[in-house]
Amino acid sequence: MSDKDISATKGGFAYDGSGIANSPTFNLNQVAKYGSLLNPLLEKIIDKYDPDSEVNNDDELPDPEEKLDFNHVRVFSEEIVDCVGFLSLVEEQVDTIDDESPGAKKKFLRAIHQNYKNHRCELLIENGINSKDKAAVIKIVRANADLLIQRVTNTILEYAKVDLYYCPVEDVRDSTNLIVCYGFINCKVLERPDDYR
Repeated sequence: MSDKDISATKGGFAYDGSGIANSPTFNLNQVAKYGSLLNPLLEKIIDKYDPDSEVNNDDELPDPEEKLDFNHVRVFSEEIVDCVGFLSLVEEQVDTIDDESPGAKKKFLRAIHQNYKNHRCELLIENGINSKDKAAVIKIVRANADLLIQRVTNTILEYAKVDLYYCPVEDVRDSTNLIVCYGFINCKVLERPDDYR
């Protein structure tokens, strides 16, 4: 076994995910820590996004299991199901920020959705898919659902690198997973089954 030189710069985090089955896991025993981590992460996401206009679909949300199955999420499905029970923590933090800065909650959800749409657009371009071809779009999303979740998560982690350099990388990643799960449940990450009926 060789030693690896893993380092971070500019107050960033270093993460070694190499090897077999070394995907990040969500440590449910440390949920109490996440309140203090979620707030600066959420604020950073909100600060980075300034929407002029975007459709906001506030209809009834689909069941998380239905959405996982519809999008063919395989690797992250168990993690998302585990996170669902802790979404009240994210909701509480988002509501606190929204109380201090009205409209922040909608801005936050739009920012998460725009993050996802950017990664989906990259995927469509890479595969030569016309965004108006719904059948082709859902086919490529389903084939890459876990990759899209991972890319959204990694983008949010980029927001955290400078401001949360003093926190253990595992705690920051777990907080980020909660944010991505919150976006997934609120139909801002991956596709909404209703849109394809």
